[in-house]
Amino acid sequence: MHRVDGSSAKWMLCNGLVMLLPHGYDGAASEHSSCRLERFLQLTDSRETSPDSDRVNFQIINPSTPAQYFHALRRQMIRNFRKPLLVVAPKTLLRLSECVSPYADFEPGSFFKTVLSDPEVGVRIDAKRVTRVVFCSGKHFYTLQEERKNLQIDNIALVRIESLCPFPVKEIRDVLTKFSNAKEFIWSQEEHRNMGAWSFFKPRFENMCERKIKYRGRQEAATVAVGVSKWHVQEIEAIVKSTLL
Repeated sequence: MHRVDGSSAKWMLCNGLVMLLPHGYDGAASEHSSCRLERFLQLTDSRETSPDSDRVNFQIINPSTPAQYFHALRRQMIRNFRKPLLVVAPKTLLRLSECVSPYADFEPGSFFKTVLSDPEVGVRIDAKRVTRVVFCSGKHFYTLQEERKNLQIDNIALVRIESLCPFPVKEIRDVLTKFSNAKEFIWSQEEHRNMGAWSFFKPRFENMCERKIKYRGRQEAATVAVGVSKWHVQEIEAIVKSTLL
């Protein structure tokens, strides 16, 4: 039982369940490759044509930094309401040297951010020169970031969607205002087309952000992931090149 603040005292059944489910294509076949993210997204009552609120029945996030993970769990505890939380948790990020957070991200006033804009914009990349904005989520960002650096590309911005549900319409719109000259928008994922967040992200982005978006990732399949390292590397290279080139 949990009390909901308001003009009159109301009591309701709430569920503060937190699930950490391994998810990430690492060339190790089906085990821990997919938590079936697409199925959990289908269980939500998020709408495709209007912004979500905290009233959604399920929270689904894919945090890509230690600070984001910390703030998500902290937020779950200090809120004045309870909703189930699914944390898509790639094991690769536990040992990835690039996946770090500065102390400032934990200081008072810091919080969980539903969208993370490109950290290279304003440093190495000029926002006015960006012609393509790539949206992604979770560990896939680091793969794209590394290849973008290797190819010395400076006209593509990488935007991380940390919260899938509730869908962060306002935050995405705010990020898009930085890239006024962008003409192409892409959703890139390591999952197959009929899996992952693509079918969830596309209608919401196009309906509420009023821009067309293209898909880059594995094509439809019945299996989750290959178990042959050589094939896995070839697939990742194909996804990255189709996204950035």
